[in-house]
Amino acid sequence: MAASNPYLKRFFATRRRLKVGLVIAGAVSGAIVGAAITVLGRIVAGAPPATLMNFVINLCWFGLFGAIIGPIVTWSALRRVPLWRTVLEPLVAGVCGAAIGVAVGSPVLFLALVPVAIGVAAARLGFAYREKHPAYHLTDGGAV
Repeated sequence: MAASNPYLKRFFATRRRLKVGLVIAGAVSGAIVGAAITVLGRIVAGAPPATLMNFVINLCWFGLFGAIIGPIVTWSALRRVPLWRTVLEPLVAGVCGAAIGVAVGSPVLFLALVPVAIGVAAARLGFAYREKHPAYHLTDGGAV
């Protein structure tokens, strides 16, 4: 049926491009968080600066994690959120959480605040862009 209907072909091609874009965006944002966590984690642990191999390993693992988790969260919980906000806000929140852990100087806070900050940012986006019940909308344009 898809071969005879050009609209279905276009629909599936668009969905495919969207899925690939979400995987790429998740991998890039995961790699950015991995680079920030590598630098900030060495600071909070008092360890010497990271080597190139530390960066490569962390970029690969965090990129893979972002490529797997990013599209799942986007499709399941953040469907109504603009894509740039889906990628950028949890990324910034995770880096800010890591920076707060470094500023306080606590390795426990450093490890705990990164996933908490990412989860809170995603939950806030899901709440802000949730589907609202029709009773919340004013139909006449005036105040009640």
